[in-house]
Amino acid sequence: MTRTQAQRSAATRQALVDVTIELLIERGWAGTTAVAVCERAGVTRGALVHHYPSLSALLAHSLESLYDDFTKRPQRTPVSMLSAVEGVWRAVGDRRFKAVFEAWSAAANDPELAAELRPAIGRFAKLVSPDNSPPDSVLGRSDAREFFLMAREAMIGLAFGRATNGGRPLGHERVVLARLREEARRFGEEKGAVR
Repeated sequence: MTRTQAQRSAATRQALVDVTIELLIERGWAGTTAVAVCERAGVTRGALVHHYPSLSALLAHSLESLYDDFTKRPQRTPVSMLSAVEGVWRAVGDRRFKAVFEAWSAAANDPELAAELRPAIGRFAKLVSPDNSPPDSVLGRSDAREFFLMAREAMIGLAFGRATNGGRPLGHERVVLARLREEARRFGEEKGAVR
């Protein structure tokens, strides 16, 4: 079966996106160069430029694609503090979240890159934000929001630790996650989960 030009083009774009995400995870931002992307994807530099006007455009599209993949599952409003905490860990504990860390860090040091990546980075920030929950959800109360923010920041720290440790959890990760889960359960028991 012969593929159409549109199908070949879509396949090339997808290969470039997939390779870019993998390179961000494996080599970091500095190691994700146009040459490395083309080499790994098996395409020419001309093919890359044909599909993306710049490396930063490819990086932005790759992050958008990764975000779409993260949100394929229906997002539910957390019914308990534990489910809110678990939802954040599912996102930031995923090995691919390292690509997001790389983008956040690089964008902080390059205003032009930050402008290109801002929409994608903003979407990831919303993924782990309590602001997306309705006021009558478990995260609608200020004390619940404060606990959630503390737990989220601890989990982001754990995920960053993994990212800087070759994708392997740091020795204390299991203990910290167990404690966060215990406190999240206790929070629901003591405060009474809002439903």
